[in-house]
Amino acid sequence: MSDEWWGLEDPPPSAAWPRLASGRHPRAVGTYGPEVLAWASERRLHPKRSSVRRWWQRAVAYRALEYDHAGDLCWGTVMVSGPRQTGKSWLERDVCAWRIHQAERWGEEQALLHVAHKLPAAQEVWRPAARWAAGVYGPRTVRWANGEQQIELPDGSRWMIQAANDGSGVAFSLSHVLVDEAWRVPRVVFDDAIVPTMAESASPQAWLVSTAGTSDSDLMLGNRVAAIAMLGADDPGDLAILEWSAPPDLDVDIDDRRVWRAATPHWDDRRETRMASARSMTSERAFRQQWLNQWVPAEKPPLLGPDVWGRVVTLAAPSGRVSFGVDVEADRAAAVILAMGGGVLELVERLPVASAVARVADLAANHRASAVGVDASGPAASLVGPLANVLGVRLVAMSGADTAAASGDLFDRMTANPRGVAFRAHPLLQAAVVSARTRSYGQRWAWERSPAPGVSGAPMVAASCAVWAFDHAPTPVGRFEIQ
Repeated sequence: MSDEWWGLEDPPPSAAWPRLASGRHPRAVGTYGPEVLAWASERRLHPKRSSVRRWWQRAVAYRALEYDHAGDLCWGTVMVSGPRQTGKSWLERDVCAWRIHQAERWGEEQALLHVAHKLPAAQEVWRPAARWAAGVYGPRTVRWANGEQQIELPDGSRWMIQAANDGSGVAFSLSHVLVDEAWRVPRVVFDDAIVPTMAESASPQAWLVSTAGTSDSDLMLGNRVAAIAMLGADDPGDLAILEWSAPPDLDVDIDDRRVWRAATPHWDDRRETRMASARSMTSERAFRQQWLNQWVPAEKPPLLGPDVWGRVVTLAAPSGRVSFGVDVEADRAAAVILAMGGGVLELVERLPVASAVARVADLAANHRASAVGVDASGPAASLVGPLANVLGVRLVAMSGADTAAASGDLFDRMTANPRGVAFRAHPLLQAAVVSARTRSYGQRWAWERSPAPGVSGAPMVAASCAVWAFDHAPTPVGRFEIQ
């Protein structure tokens, strides 16, 4: 039994600990997890009768539903990710059905919105619970008409389902949101349409549940990066992550069944047989994504290519007034620092993330940098606070919208005739430019941090940040000369 997990037993042979998991929330005094699972096990919510939930489902419920001294949920957003067909729908159904029965606990009707990329995906989770509710409370409890599907309890609490779009949740005051197969849902739908609807509700919570997707998934990847950055922090905020997956290391042997086992929350002979069949019949890309829960690059051609690199490469160094840009690679293997001056960008250093703040501080002091740009919405968010302490107003902390604008600006400068920016020759910069791809950000895009196997896109992000900082510098000019 583990005190860290509220007495949850260690995983049986059929289960495995998540590879990535937020620790117990520092405000937590208990968890509603056992209550939810006991409540659900007494009811026929699922197409197949089962009184025992899988170990991994219990682990997620125990962590996700931690509460504080006031009885309010500690985690505002919960990310749950694992391979396909492991029982995510059953857990979603348990939690949603329980939540709409909690009006008395939180003193108000519970309004729950369940969205998915396509409506049928949400229907598959909702429909068995709807049949159960109609049998318990009467047929008028459920609306079945397409586009109007909902369960409404006698106290007014509702479970509604919709396709994810720009109007999702608008006009509602929501208590709980479930975003299913969230890798397919644009971040703008969640951030701009859904999140504001929870502002006035008691103890609101959003779940982002998904198998790994592609590098285009700005909603899942943005939140995933933020959650990973806070793992082990004294104050983790209100974003939790529980993920079963194979490590992102390209050298991992995807034919090793020990790798399969570790990436799968529930394991048995049937699972092993089906994975073996999938490995022989599907592409490597599909197998990594669907069965090992590994994120894969989007299938799109490079944006720039070798011709553009030939136009922007130079042997000259930055000169005159200088700014710096810093970014962290998607897997946090390293940070990269670029300098900008005289229209030339130079990759100064690739170094461990833990060393980045001190190195940036030294560079900024030694070269009288006018500004340092950092994408505060990505993996480098963990550097923002420490850098602010040493740089003060010279730190330009960029929002996601700023980074998207800066990415477009760098693209325009690289493709302008004559060119508006140059890159000092460096193999990491050359690989990043030649392989550069984009990820969506609302109606705009930003540079993809993992554009191709073995290639880091962080230099492109850092370059954009350096140019943006140069243009938004709050301090007088300095001089630049790398020693």
